[in-house]
Amino acid sequence: MLKAPDDAGARGTLRFGAQLAAVLVPLQILAGDLHGLNTLEHQPAKIAAVEALWETQKGAPLVLIAIPDDDPRLNRFAVEVPRGAALVLTHRIDGELKGIDTFKDHPPVAPVFFAFRVMVGMGVLMLILSWFGSFLLRSRTPRWLLWAFASFTFSGWIAVLAGWLVTEIGRQPWLVTGILRTADAVGDAGGAMLGASLTAYIGTYAVLLLAYMVTLTHMARK
Repeated sequence: MLKAPDDAGARGTLRFGAQLAAVLVPLQILAGDLHGLNTLEHQPAKIAAVEALWETQKGAPLVLIAIPDDDPRLNRFAVEVPRGAALVLTHRIDGELKGIDTFKDHPPVAPVFFAFRVMVGMGVLMLILSWFGSFLLRSRTPRWLLWAFASFTFSGWIAVLAGWLVTEIGRQPWLVTGILRTADAVGDAGGAMLGASLTAYIGTYAVLLLAYMVTLTHMARK
């Protein structure tokens, strides 16, 4: 549409996609909330890392952004919403959340904390763009909006990857929480074999991604 703004078919497709996202993104956020409650019940250490909650407390604040510091166990430069985490996770303003101090084994805090905020932040931006875009596309199609949509091409991929990091790092040091440790399930594959396998996976997916982008660009130009 940036090259052919009068293409009615492309405009209708874009409008439909934005309207569909405007409905589905809130449902995804709701599903995420339900999953968070499930995680709180079965993997409370992961939630403690997600919230960078170092000590068990009632009415815990929601940390919007901070730099978690493992050594003194505190959050530097924190921006918080008072009692926000308690309200979101327990649905009670004075609900109690277990902190890192409760667990002998817990995941590294910083990677889980930041990955979760990338995931949620991307979801919120997708929600804003889909709602705002759906409203504007009813009457006009400003070029800056088209550039905004284009810049969000990989937004879903970023959100999913960040969520995957939260899931996999957040369960450590357990493969199955409370039952099987990751260290107990490690095989005897050497570093060279693992490195070769990882390189092959990265190479394969890089080729697939490149092929996808080239094919899509070719189809769009035609």
